[in-house]
Amino acid sequence: MTFKKRFINSFIAVAGTTALAFGGYTLANNTVFHANTGISSAKQTPAPQSLTVAGTRLTASITNSDPKDYRLDYNDANNTRHATFEMQTFADAQSATDSLNYVGNPDGTKDKLKDGKAAISQGTLGHVYTHWNQGNWSITTVTPSEAAGGQNPTQFASQVASQLSQFPLPNQNVTHGAIVLYANNNSEMANTVKWQENTRVYEVTSDQSNVAIQLSHQAN
Repeated sequence: MTFKKRFINSFIAVAGTTALAFGGYTLANNTVFHANTGISSAKQTPAPQSLTVAGTRLTASITNSDPKDYRLDYNDANNTRHATFEMQTFADAQSATDSLNYVGNPDGTKDKLKDGKAAISQGTLGHVYTHWNQGNWSITTVTPSEAAGGQNPTQFASQVASQLSQFPLPNQNVTHGAIVLYANNNSEMANTVKWQENTRVYEVTSDQSNVAIQLSHQAN
């Protein structure tokens, strides 16, 4: 378990998670997978074949072609990976829900984002977690404490809220979704966006929060 995963697991342990059971419904994704045929192109998934973020073009390549549990990597021109998109199929909707780490109503200090959204902030292990719920999504931003040289946590959370307004998250047939984004970018694929559609869970990971948001948006 990486250091950053311990951070978010610590937050979730304090905040508590919400586990909900949902009935089945028809999926919006009309992709048809034929028996014994693997994924050979991003066209067979909700994910884009490529995306450009801040002038950097990322192109998808298939790294796991199982149609029930596939994965795409997004690499730049130097073949450096900056994001992944994967889909997992669970045995039932409850198991899919349990995999999300959806945060409902955590304890913490009341905060307010620039756009007026109510949020909760909580400091632990030299980091500040700022959390809010938006529709059926749970959103958490993680910022090093200002004492450790980090930027203002509310400022970063407000920046994320603004980006989510510009690049809306998937919502059609999404039961619940959960986001964890870090203020400091690095080589770890620590930024995650996950959402559930019945027994399927889609997950985007990236070394940069804005890439995670825009890749998730294009999979809408």
